[in-house]
Amino acid sequence: MKEFRFRLEKVLGWRHLQMRAEEEKLVALQQQVEVLTRRANALAAAELNSKLGVLKAPSVQGSDLHALTAFQNRVKKERAMLAAERGQCERRIALQRARLLKAQRDYRVLEKLRERRKDAWTYSNNRELENAAADAHLSKLIRGDS
Repeated sequence: MKEFRFRLEKVLGWRHLQMRAEEEKLVALQQQVEVLTRRANALAAAELNSKLGVLKAPSVQGSDLHALTAFQNRVKKERAMLAAERGQCERRIALQRARLLKAQRDYRVLEKLRERRKDAWTYSNNRELENAAADAHLSKLIRGDS
């Protein structure tokens, strides 16, 4: 008996690699969002610390308030930039998820095709074995070997 061979095995392997690559791209984009979130949190912490530093100071100079205001303006611009980057990254994540879903569908289609072909091959192979066994049994009966 011949061994089962799926003619599209190389294509299935390629689809699997493609799916893994799309997964890795998605993970990289999600890590970028995490980095941006950490940066935004660090900015918020730095702003809070600067406010608390001024409030806890025994005496506050006009230059201290001016520096705090300048820092807060800079933080505001940085937050806006981070929010824009995060929004852009989240849009790329949505697109990447769509690509990943397509790659997963393409892979599953070939995988199911392989399963169906293997089931058909197994059925055919079993029928062939049953027919061979029945022929052997009939020939044994005809010869009278019982």
